[in-house]
Amino acid sequence: MKTVAMHQPHYFPWLGYLDKMAKADEFVVLDEVQFEDGSPMSRNRFLQVDGEAKLLSLSVEKKGYLEKPTRDVRLSNWPKTRKKHRGFIDCNYRKTPYFDEVMPLVAKVLEADCDTLLDLDMASIEMLRSAYGIETPLVLQSSLPYDIEAKNNDLVLGLCRVCGADVYLSGRGARAYMDDRSFAEKGIAVRYQEFSYPEYPQYRQSGFVPNLSALDPLFQCGIDGARRMFNENMRKEMIP
Repeated sequence: MKTVAMHQPHYFPWLGYLDKMAKADEFVVLDEVQFEDGSPMSRNRFLQVDGEAKLLSLSVEKKGYLEKPTRDVRLSNWPKTRKKHRGFIDCNYRKTPYFDEVMPLVAKVLEADCDTLLDLDMASIEMLRSAYGIETPLVLQSSLPYDIEAKNNDLVLGLCRVCGADVYLSGRGARAYMDDRSFAEKGIAVRYQEFSYPEYPQYRQSGFVPNLSALDPLFQCGIDGARRMFNENMRKEMIP
């Protein structure tokens, strides 16, 4: 039984993104869907030393960007943004227990020669995928033969069929609009991801701050510790 999941590319995504990826046999990165400004495609939450979460955002070239597929959206002022993001992470995570282990991996992503948002997002995803020990293969939507006119439910169904899916693993937020029956008619079962954000020690924090980039557990717990926590949390069952 082959399980397929899919999602837009994200910038240093959160644990829920990686959880969905790890629970699938194949993960399709939706690089031809329309870019969504202000979404995790171009920003994410990181922890400050004062205990507050802060959004780090990427700048993109604005000309026609809302009509472009994600793969064609180009970064703007990337050298300046790279310096800002690296400086923020260095300043706010320097005293975490595993800074010296994790920061070189982050720096490698930020120093990558990226022209497009997709290039940078994929570099960050691949770095986290490796750190968390996820072996699920990634496939770009743009590499698949599918009906480019299909939208929403039909697009997802078409991609599942191209990938030979027996099961489609969907995020729980899609439950309200997914047409499960249309999948069943094509012999594909729909299952919904069950994910609860795990708590872990955060350096000098009096209260736990959830829903951050998956970099946060790496800095706080180390690669081995974050991977163990992730795998234990992932064993929770998917709900039908």
